[in-house]
Parts: sequence; C-alpha cells; structure tokens
Amino acid sequence: MKAFNLSLTASLTLALLATGCSTLQQKTSSDTTEAPKAAAAPAEPPAPKLVRRKQATGLTADQVNQALATKNAAKIRSALVGKTVTVELAKGDGKSWQSAAVEGVSFACRASEAGFDGGEVSARVRSYKAATKSQDASLELDNCASNFALESTPAPAAAASAPAPAATTAPAKAAAPAAAATGGVKPGMDAQGNVIDSSKVEGGSGRTVKGINDFEGEITGNPARNSKFSGLQIGMSMKQVTDIAGQPTDSGAYMTGKAWIPFYFGGDRHRMELTYKGQGRLIFAGGSLGNYTGGNLIWIIHNPNESGYR
Repeated sequence: MKAFNLSLTASLTLALLATGCSTLQQKTSSDTTEAPKAAAAPAEPPAPKLVRRKQATGLTADQVNQALATKNAAKIRSALVGKTVTVELAKGDGKSWQSAAVEGVSFACRASEAGFDGGEVSARVRSYKAATKSQDASLELDNCASNFALESTPAPAAAASAPAPAATTAPAKAAAPAAAATGGVKPGMDAQGNVIDSSKVEGGSGRTVKGINDFEGEITGNPARNSKFSGLQIGMSMKQVTDIAGQPTDSGAYMTGKAWIPFYFGGDRHRMELTYKGQGRLIFAGGSLGNYTGGNLIWIIHNPNESGYR
C-alpha cells in the first residue's frame, strides 16, 4: 500500500511540473513578441522658395531720391521720366503704392501683373505729378510686376512601413512620354523662362497682364538689356507701338482658328506679327483683313536672340 501511495504521489508531482513548464514557455514566448512598428509620418512639403526671375535694372532708390531732392518739377521729369527704376513697393491706400526707400512721393501703376501684391519692381517711369494741397507727388510706372516669384519643390516621398513589391520593368519607349510631360520646360523656352525660339512659343506660356483700356494680354520671356519693348503696354495701337519701338525688322499676318467659326465677328480672327532683331516679337489682334494697322497689342514675346525674321 505504501508503495502504491508513493507511486501516485510521484505521478502527481511530474504532472504539475509539466504543466508549469508549459505555462512558463507560453509566457516567455508572449513576452518576447515584438510590437508592430508604427507607420512613418508623411513628409511635410518643403516651403516655397523665392527666386529671382528678373534682374534689377535702371536707377536705384537713392538715385530717385537725389532727383526728387531738387524740388524742381522740370528737373525731376528730365531725370526720371522715360528711365527705368528699381524700387520696393508696398500697398498704400489702394490706389497708390509706397516705397520705404523713396521719400516724398507715391507710385502709381499704369498696368500691373495679375495678382501683383508688392515687392521689388523694375519699371519705366511714365510721368511725374508734382504735389498739390490735397495730394502727394507721384511717379507713374508703366508696368508693375515683381522681380521675384515663388517656386515650390516636390515633397520627398514618405518612407514605406512595409517593403514594396518588386516593380516590373516597363519598356523604355513607354516611359519616355511620361518623362517629357514632367520636364516643365515649355516649347520654345528654357528652364529659366527665357525664350530661345520665338516661332515655337505657345500662348499661355507667359504671364497674363491687364493693359490700357482694360485690354488683357500676355508677356512671355525676359527682356533684352535696354529693350525697346520696356515702354510698351498691352492694348496699344500699332502706331503707338512703332512710335516707341521703331519699325520692325520683319512682319507678317496670319488667320486664327476663330476666322472659320460661322457667324463669329470678334476681333481675334486675324493677327499681325512684328519681329525685332535682338528684341523679340509683338502680336496684334483686330483690325481688318488687308488693313491690320487698326489692331491692338495683345502679346509681347521677349527674346534677346531673336533673328528678326519670321
């Protein structure tokens, strides 16, 4: 009987030991399991970068102050009107602009780039008005367009939380169109916004501006140094343009697609193009077939490398 009890006790002890070892093994396995890694946070897009698109030219703010210090309207007009100046403009009373670096005068813009909200401007002085009892002296600029622009860069791709499946290799010919589409260089232009082939430039590749008499047009490219085009404004007649820029090197007319629209009597059925060697091209819309001199300037294409021939 004692031998039987001892055998039963030993069996129970072995069973308890086996159960404890199994429980300990499960607990150890559970404790050593790694927690899932958190997904990487998406990368924040980089802040837009301010880049210069036009060099500061003409008279500086100090030189403008020297001319204004004479207090003589005739001398001021002689020193400033027709000259290009570079000033930093800020919003004034809604109709005029102010420059902290130029004292005793406000600025007016005959035409402005769409969305212009102030900044460094290089523009031609159109007129000077002396101060009166009710108004300060003012300088009128031909076109207010900032010399700088915001340029944003694509955000870096976020790190993947799990390895991506291997991509299949696409044929080289299929990938080529996508690469060309994302290049960002417009036809006839380089990456810096300069026109290199006027004949290939497309409408919409420049900046939209509102000119005289509420004419809307486009200015493409960067002007040549001492460009004759700097005094031009969208909306000018051909006579006004040639009085300022002189006679073109070459010229020609062509019809637009609107000429074939039935019952369309708008003013953009045919266009006149004037080319200036070393300056660029000027496009006019309106006038009449056979007499294009009645058209108005709608597009200025700056191209310092213009050959002058269409």
